[in-house]
Amino acid sequence: MTQFAVVVALAAGLVDSTLVLDTVTSFYPGVGVFKSIPAQQPAEATVHECRRVGPVSGDGFGFWWHCAVTVQTRDGREVRTVVRHSTVTPTDRGRPVEFREVCHGKGNTECRYGRPAWRIWAFALALLGILRTSLVLVLLMGIGVYLLRTVVGVPRYFAWVNRRGKGRRSAYRRGR
Repeated sequence: MTQFAVVVALAAGLVDSTLVLDTVTSFYPGVGVFKSIPAQQPAEATVHECRRVGPVSGDGFGFWWHCAVTVQTRDGREVRTVVRHSTVTPTDRGRPVEFREVCHGKGNTECRYGRPAWRIWAFALALLGILRTSLVLVLLMGIGVYLLRTVVGVPRYFAWVNRRGKGRRSAYRRGR
C-alpha cells in the first residue's frame, strides 16, 4: 500500500509542478523567441472579445484572460487570433495595442503574437521549459518504477532486478 501512496504522491507532484511552472510562464507576454532569427516584426492589435479562465487552467493557477484580437502586420496582413495569458485584457479594447509577430516554419506560416518583451525573459522561459521537461521525465520514471513495484510486488521486483544484474556481471567477466 505504501508503494501505491508513493505513486499517488508522485502523480500529484507532477500535476502541481506543471501547474506552478505554467503559472510562471503565463507572466511572460512576449512571443517566446530569444534568437534574432526569426526576426520579431512590429505589429498592432485590436482587442475584441475576452474570456476569463481560472482559477486552475492551462495557464496555471489564477485568473487569466484569453482575448480574440485582430493583428495588423507590418506587411499589411490582418490576422485574427486568440492570445492567452492575459497578454491583453478587456481594458485594452478601443485602442491600438503594440504587438510583435514572429513567423517560422515552412513558408513562415506558423506565427506567434505577443507584446514587446526583453529577449532575456524569453531565454529564461526556454530554460524553464528544459527544467519542466526534465522534471516531468523524472517524475514519470518514478511513477513507472513505483507502479511496477506495486503491481509486481517488492520481493519479486528486487528478484527481477538482481537477476538482470547477475546476467550483466557474468557477461562482463566472460568478456575479460
